[in-house]
Amino acid sequence: MKKGILIDSEEFQNYDFGPQHPLTPKRLQLARKLIEDFNLLDNDNGSLEEARYATDDEVGLIHGDRYIKVLKEVSDPNYRGGPVWEYGLGPGDNPIFPNMYESSCLYVGGSLIAADLVMKGETDHAFNISGGLHHAMGSKALNADGQTVSTGRGDSASGFCILNDCAITAAYIIKNYGAKKIAYLDVDAHAGDGMSYIYYKLPNVLTISIHQHPRTLFPGTCYLEEVGEGEGEGYCVFIPVTPYTFDEPYLKILNETVGPIIKSYKPDVLITQLGVDTHYSDQLTMMALSISAYQKMSKFMHKLVHKACNGKWVALGGGGYSPDVVGKAWTLYFSEMCEKQEELPDEVPQSWIDYCRTLTGRTPDKKIVDDFDPIKRLGKENYEKIIQVNDELIDSIKEKIFPYFKL
Repeated sequence: MKKGILIDSEEFQNYDFGPQHPLTPKRLQLARKLIEDFNLLDNDNGSLEEARYATDDEVGLIHGDRYIKVLKEVSDPNYRGGPVWEYGLGPGDNPIFPNMYESSCLYVGGSLIAADLVMKGETDHAFNISGGLHHAMGSKALNADGQTVSTGRGDSASGFCILNDCAITAAYIIKNYGAKKIAYLDVDAHAGDGMSYIYYKLPNVLTISIHQHPRTLFPGTCYLEEVGEGEGEGYCVFIPVTPYTFDEPYLKILNETVGPIIKSYKPDVLITQLGVDTHYSDQLTMMALSISAYQKMSKFMHKLVHKACNGKWVALGGGGYSPDVVGKAWTLYFSEMCEKQEELPDEVPQSWIDYCRTLTGRTPDKKIVDDFDPIKRLGKENYEKIIQVNDELIDSIKEKIFPYFKL
């Protein structure tokens, strides 16, 4: 059995909001190329699986019929109408483009393939690099019995996300594999609001989002005090970190809060959204993680899934707007899934550097793991303040969230 399987498709490039949009599909090309250059798809532990298109019924596990109909209408190459603001579609974050619905369905289908491979026991870990579109809002969710319940919210596109593959994947696992408990961990700089609010009233999907504080970044929601409602109270965990949080306090939050919560919950499977817009070079955020942090986070998640849920790990992509950082970080995650990270060289191949330069016009550093000195970059006073604020956040999580898990 393969340790890790990558889900990819050349047609992922069709999900394209235009040349000036930050969510460029070139990010995926750079990740796939580096993974290939390191021969991670050509060994006993790793392989590649082609994505498929999700069906309307699968999309309909989370999104309503009217929304699907509108998406199909605006996706017609002959569509001449204007924005559909009611559903978040139009100039800005989510500009309409031809075949938008079909392209979104391929992203979703890639995540469902990953779920199938893991839940059927064909692999321990599967990674859909195109997935992780966590902002799209959905009107439906599935409870532990597989019954459809209303989220109390409408369907809409949001934050570059047309369909919420994270939420659909969780519902798909519930429906097709009878999972009673699913944990979802989101490490994107932007809060996983769509995913969390879709399951906000349910206890069968534990959602944890570590994100830049909502006072300073889109979507402007997802505060620590929002813990779920009704039966779902306690099963929504928002961890808003202060801007410019760097490796040390971030990893401390993972180890001291996220790890114990997920271990206590004992899920059937862990779904992770691996956005890397927390990197210090990212132009859309104000975080300060290094690529070394992603290397350590991959090891943390790998150990966690084997301790908490029999190794079942469905990994999804997400944000990240420095394409070369995305390529390096997701390669590190996938190499860890394949148990090959220790065999990687310290530097990327020249062929990948040339490819990156051709694709993006940017010449990446040769080293895979970058150097980041938070005291030098942020100043000693800010360094100490960020540690203090995040230590206080850990105390607040332990006070507000731990009792729900008898911790």
